[in-house]
Amino acid sequence: MLNVMLLSAGVTTGWHLVQVAQQQFSGDICLHLCDTNPRELVPAAALGGPFHRVLPLADPGYQQQILTLLKENHIDVIVPLIDQDLFTWAADAPELAALGVRSTAPLRQTAQLLTDKKAMAAFLQAHGLPTPPLVAPEQMEPGRAYIEKREVGCGSVGLRTVIGGEDYTPHPGSILQEKCDGGDTEITAEVFNAQGKLRVFCRERVVTKSGVCTKMRPLHIPEIEDYICTLTGLLPCPATFCAQFMQHRGRWNLIDCNLRIGAGTAMASAAGFQLVRAFWANLCGQPVPDEWLQADPTVKTVLRVYQEVVVR
Repeated sequence: MLNVMLLSAGVTTGWHLVQVAQQQFSGDICLHLCDTNPRELVPAAALGGPFHRVLPLADPGYQQQILTLLKENHIDVIVPLIDQDLFTWAADAPELAALGVRSTAPLRQTAQLLTDKKAMAAFLQAHGLPTPPLVAPEQMEPGRAYIEKREVGCGSVGLRTVIGGEDYTPHPGSILQEKCDGGDTEITAEVFNAQGKLRVFCRERVVTKSGVCTKMRPLHIPEIEDYICTLTGLLPCPATFCAQFMQHRGRWNLIDCNLRIGAGTAMASAAGFQLVRAFWANLCGQPVPDEWLQADPTVKTVLRVYQEVVVR
């Protein structure tokens, strides 16, 4: 039995991860759920298993509290679900190595590079991978649209469009990039990168709310699949992650990379690309059959709706 600690279990991703673990791996995994909210406000807690209410990430005692829980509960694997945890609980974090705990997060070098949008853009450009070019405020062309985003951030927080020639005061800690000129179509690539397999599932984010996809359309985009293949050849990426693309200057450009299971990954599972099932199997040292990672060609769209969850 593998003892697994799920951090930020109250996020949307947590619900699907726990569901699949309970349905498919109940004899292989014992899940410990952690969240800053009380148990009755965490949907995944309704599915059972040990629950630990923890301090907020910004609290100075947060890291030590997690380390104590890992030791006391004999945890084998820690699963961070939000970007802010990826560096602290990286796969090569010495604090985890001292306890003999594995992490599903990337190596610290990869986490630092791909969660910092300025560093990521510079890295991709240096290796010839398309990404919207960084622009200094004084380089903006009158009438042209640019995107300002937080240098380190997630969920479209702090994102705004800026027009060259208009009054503009940069927000602290932000970067400026050319706005993609290929329309509003945004693609998420869901990736399985383990056991000698690299499988990519592309879905159009038809509707999003607060950065989370609520309606998607499966697509086959070889150019994005090739992009992911090149990226994973340049950097040691985790077994499962997702990345966002938009068209700019006639090519698919990487605009964001989430080195973890994404909030919309459940929609890929619904379309037949069972990434979360593959994630758990790989974690347990079990083989992942190719058919788990083959999308159902009959699926036209996947729509997300609210579900009522009762916690007792």
